[in-house]
Amino acid sequence: MSSPHFTFFALFLTALLGGCSSAPEARQTGFLSDYQHLEKTAPQRMGYLSPDLRDYTAFIVEEPRFLTPPGKLSETDRADLARHLHTRILEILETRGFAITDAPAARAGRVRIAITDIAESTWWMKVHPGARIAGAGTGGAAMEGEVVDSQTGRQLAAAVIASPASQFDLTAFSTVADVKNTIDDWARQAGRRLDTLLASPTPGPTPAPAPGTASAAPASPSADR
Repeated sequence: MSSPHFTFFALFLTALLGGCSSAPEARQTGFLSDYQHLEKTAPQRMGYLSPDLRDYTAFIVEEPRFLTPPGKLSETDRADLARHLHTRILEILETRGFAITDAPAARAGRVRIAITDIAESTWWMKVHPGARIAGAGTGGAAMEGEVVDSQTGRQLAAAVIASPASQFDLTAFSTVADVKNTIDDWARQAGRRLDTLLASPTPGPTPAPAPGTASAAPASPSADR
């Protein structure tokens, strides 16, 4: 009969060799209003960001939706994750001085986001810190999101992403905890992209030539006359 130490070692070895961080496939579900602007930026990531987004000063933030396959999460877990995701979106906007509104208006965008799939975590593969750091049993999630003009519906930003949770969070032992970890990572990345956009110079009109400055060099007179 095998000893408890041998059994634990076998499980630990299985976690290290066979377990890894997991994420569902980044797929197009039809949730976004438009997919034609998306560009692949990583194996499980597509995105689009219009420079016109920096002209917006307020946003309507819709409640997140779940398009996950049936049975992957309970209604309680879905509600918990929806609140977490909604809070992170509000934090991204409010900490950067944007107003939150509930009415369409000029220079107001609408934020739409959905969790489209879940990779469930395997708690027993994460018991040992070494296996956890190796990514064993770590879950993840996939999402689609966009920002559109609240009046015209014109798409200003969009993303289709699938990613695992961080294997370095040694306190997450459930699917919900791993998905929250993934949401936090999405929020950090979205915040950095928004900061980069806001810091970029706004294109202005081409300045007119200074008085007395020729706009073009005069043609050289011909040497042969």
